[in-house]
Amino acid sequence: MHIAKVNVVWHLRSEYKVITASTTKRIVIQENIPDAAVSGLAEAIERYYINPNLRYIELGSYKRVTSRTGIELSWKILLPESLATVALSNHVAINTTAVELYFDDFDKSNLAQTNLSSRVIDDVQSIVWSYFQHAKQSSLYFVIGGNTDEHSEAPGQQKSVTKNLLKRLFSGNATNVFLTFLFFSFILFFLIGPIAIFIMIVFQFVYLIFSDRLALNIGNVRPTAKRPLVTIVSVRSNPDTVKALYTHGKKILPQIRDEVTKSIGIPATIATRESAKSTILGILAAHGITARMNDIEIKTRNVYELVEKVATKFKRSPPKIVIANSVVSNAAATGISTTHSSIMITAGSLEDLNDEELEAVIGHELGHIKGHDPVILFALTSFEFIGRFYLWFPLLLYLGIFYFILAFGAIFAVGKVLETRADTESAVVLGDPGAMASSLTKIGLRQLYHEKYSPAAKFLDWFQFDPHPPIYFRVMRMSKFPTDGRETQHVTLVSIRDCIVGFLTSFK
Repeated sequence: MHIAKVNVVWHLRSEYKVITASTTKRIVIQENIPDAAVSGLAEAIERYYINPNLRYIELGSYKRVTSRTGIELSWKILLPESLATVALSNHVAINTTAVELYFDDFDKSNLAQTNLSSRVIDDVQSIVWSYFQHAKQSSLYFVIGGNTDEHSEAPGQQKSVTKNLLKRLFSGNATNVFLTFLFFSFILFFLIGPIAIFIMIVFQFVYLIFSDRLALNIGNVRPTAKRPLVTIVSVRSNPDTVKALYTHGKKILPQIRDEVTKSIGIPATIATRESAKSTILGILAAHGITARMNDIEIKTRNVYELVEKVATKFKRSPPKIVIANSVVSNAAATGISTTHSSIMITAGSLEDLNDEELEAVIGHELGHIKGHDPVILFALTSFEFIGRFYLWFPLLLYLGIFYFILAFGAIFAVGKVLETRADTESAVVLGDPGAMASSLTKIGLRQLYHEKYSPAAKFLDWFQFDPHPPIYFRVMRMSKFPTDGRETQHVTLVSIRDCIVGFLTSFK
């Protein structure tokens, strides 16, 4: 979080509301703050920004003012430069309406002040984002897709070890699934010999054929044309909630889920949502859980309509849909063809992303299906299985364990190209690369912050065993992506080119 002398040309969040007057710059960091979070946010900014940067803050300039409407923090930065000291007055206003950051003596013609203000914006946004992500991890999420428990899910609900395993397997990336097969092929080879290769190929093929149906076991909520709506009920945890769950155990959550599902159904209007909150408070209280009205958020999304809209633009029928009860914003797709495919969307995505951003993410996943990426990964790993012992076995003997590192690295490199191509497909087909950039920023803000301000991160993150390219590369690429149709041809070649250029320029 420490202030550094850097040139900043873009913010972590592109949807900031910025109002710049002659001497004041105002940025709305986040709107609609729960009452219980106001004090916590102020403490987080003090702990993770003010205290680590005291040497840059003018002595006696830091003040904290608490009123009935909120909390205001103010300070003045004095950052030594080679020729002069850059001064910038800041204050943050935190209330239930929004978190707002002000620069009171801002001169937009002063490049040093502009760069410094950009860093302060990113630092404060990172702290606010981290605070709410931590709060989400301790919140209770109920996912409702109908008026029976068959089409709803409680937090952490797991019917079996198999279901939990499938959730972990399918809620990630298809590249990771096939790399898991590759890892087990190494182990199986040492147990039963070369026949393990053919066993793993057959096993992979069976998985590939049935992957779309297996993925549906991740969750109970599966939107369809007849049941298109999904409601996410989130209850912010407080000390009383944690104590009640510790006392009664998570066994009470499915029962609460059943009562909530049958009582509120799918709230369609603001009035019915407010009424539903009161009902939920009563249900929680009956089970010994104390909550306040502001602790409860209810959001209903027409998930099937969004997926159908994107699928229509891709000139394909909608894939099967399943909602995973996870607070992490994510999505994944699998299947061998359009008619045999499914898409997983997490509850976190439905809560965090607006319609345009969610459509961009869905377009990314349909890009994987359109490009037959699971089939490509099946062919690639199967080729490695056979080649390892029948084409380049001497190389395996010579390199030893380094061969496995190279094999995994090669497949991850292909995965990075496939992910870049899926971004490209979404941008080209939907014509809204900005929404793709915005969704990626929300999903990966913490890593984006790290890559932006850590000198080596942009380069080293290309070498991570992760099928996704560095997030900064994906966001900046989508931010600059042409909207005039120039990239509608040769999507694969464009993606390969951009990955190579992105890697070669990452260490500059």
